[in-house]
Amino acid sequence: MPDPIPQRPGFTAVGLRPLSDGESTGAYCVNDAGVIVGESGSRPVRWDRDEDPTPLPILDGCSGGRAVSVNAAGVIAGSLLAGEQLRPVCWRPDGRVRALELPDGAVSGTACRVNARGSILGNAMWPGYRWRALRWEPGGEAVELASLPGDGETQGEDLNGLDEVVGSARNSSGVRTAVRWSSSGKISTLPPPRRATACGITDSGAILGDGVVWNRDGGTVLLTGEPEFSAGQVVRITGGGVAIGWGLTPDRRGIGARWDRDGRPTVLRPLPSDVASTCFDIDEAGTVVGESESPETARPVCWDADTTPFPLPSPRGITAVMAQHINASGTVIIGYGFAADSSAYRGIAWHRS
Repeated sequence: MPDPIPQRPGFTAVGLRPLSDGESTGAYCVNDAGVIVGESGSRPVRWDRDEDPTPLPILDGCSGGRAVSVNAAGVIAGSLLAGEQLRPVCWRPDGRVRALELPDGAVSGTACRVNARGSILGNAMWPGYRWRALRWEPGGEAVELASLPGDGETQGEDLNGLDEVVGSARNSSGVRTAVRWSSSGKISTLPPPRRATACGITDSGAILGDGVVWNRDGGTVLLTGEPEFSAGQVVRITGGGVAIGWGLTPDRRGIGARWDRDGRPTVLRPLPSDVASTCFDIDEAGTVVGESESPETARPVCWDADTTPFPLPSPRGITAVMAQHINASGTVIIGYGFAADSSAYRGIAWHRS
């Protein structure tokens, strides 16, 4: 018989209702007040604590879009579809939508992160699919993020509460490398070991890249997994410097991992009877969320601070598949599942009681 699966106490699952019957829903961010943002069908939407959906207004000439980030004050960042191009926007806490201005020559753009003070990170595209990172002040003013000499292409991935940004830039040889931008937009490459991009930055200045954390004092911490696994992709870092990601076991199975601030790894094992795991987000207390996989199925899982895996339940009428995000306080997890009655994917919220 398979090992019994420990049950995670205190989480209840609720499906995120669509704006119209039969639509799919997707949840992309949740703040500590329990406000969830995402999309219903092709329309941007916000769900309140009771999972009641509210459509977010769109600009004239736009046909839909999605909301992807929300801060504690309720400022929301996202993008709208205008013909074949995207327009970066934000929604104020009162629900009003505002376009985020693009530089001259840019034909499309996205907004991907909003921090606690209301600054927004995004990327703009020029003809030829050439991208540049941008940051907008809370009042809407664009701050130019510098490029490296030569190619000029940049990509922003994350910003912290101090308006510092990390991502990637192409150098004069056309090679992509990890970079950091100061709050004024000045660019600098990150020290060895060289990586193609940086994907996270904390308020203390710790920067996450594949297999490494760069600290503000110039020190580096390597994230390795030997002998249990070879490190692969990293995805998140907490304010305390704890990182998560995944790699491959010697028999080529995917496995999640959590590294403490000194780089010591702990394997995030799948649920009993499953063979692989993947993790996507972590709260400030060290709770990690992701999926546990067998050859036939995938199911949502959370790992407590001691890395014990617990399955997350399915709401009525939905088969839960994956947990993708958790808010900083650990009170709400969001992910998705499949609703057989409408043959649509639906967002799910798990609330800690």
